[in-house]
Amino acid sequence: MYDLRVVVDEIRGFCDLPMHVGDYFEVSGGRITIPDGRHMCLWALQSILPMLPAKERNIVEDNDWLSDTVRVACPDPNGMVIFRIERVGEPAGEGRKEHDGRTGRDACSGRGPRPRMLVNEKLCAGCRACELICSFTHERKFSDLLSRIHVDKVDEDGIDRPLVCRQCGNARCVEACPNGVLSRDPETRCVVVDETLCSGCGACADACPFGAVAFHPETGVPLICDLCGGDPECIKRCPTGAISYGLAGAIGEARGHGAGCASGKSAEPVPSGTAK
Repeated sequence: MYDLRVVVDEIRGFCDLPMHVGDYFEVSGGRITIPDGRHMCLWALQSILPMLPAKERNIVEDNDWLSDTVRVACPDPNGMVIFRIERVGEPAGEGRKEHDGRTGRDACSGRGPRPRMLVNEKLCAGCRACELICSFTHERKFSDLLSRIHVDKVDEDGIDRPLVCRQCGNARCVEACPNGVLSRDPETRCVVVDETLCSGCGACADACPFGAVAFHPETGVPLICDLCGGDPECIKRCPTGAISYGLAGAIGEARGHGAGCASGKSAEPVPSGTAK
């Protein structure tokens, strides 16, 4: 297992304990060590504790976010003390594997979490530039009906919500298809559509929890994001950064040119010890 160091990385509000940037504690196995003369906030500690046993372990799978989620916020919205969880040492009985910081995957095995489409609907301005560039890239026409990404306008909430395939770890659409039309690309993990097998039954759309499956108005086959081969065009045209392509929880690694996509700034920390 890994030893851990949990460090106060940033204080965005007011902490009256007080905690200071640079304060830390260490975790080794089941033991927590706080340096002499220092202290740790009980409320922050209880929010961080559930993550620590998992962060100690070398869990590697396609849908695993733990290895890339490193910042956690204390539960006090006025304090907003941000902690950074660092892995130190090496897994017991194993040498340290070379790790690709950009993709979050082990360089030797090629395993680990892969980039995926990320959506922040709070940033969406409803301009629909993503729909137009998607339809033109794939169909050479500007039409929202031919796009693999759609913007759903929710008038009662006053928001615009981008709907796009999220490359689920266990894709329900693939499992639901009765004809084997859908499969996964071995590298990007996008959903691949074999148009020759499709009967247009719609089972994939019914199974998708994100409402991200549309159908071609002429052929009736599913229109599902193919990530443009790993370099999505839509995020390059998003002016607000509402859509990005990267690792959930990763720091400054999302690819794109919209605001917040490639700024090099840290991703927002996870509130109250829960992971995103």
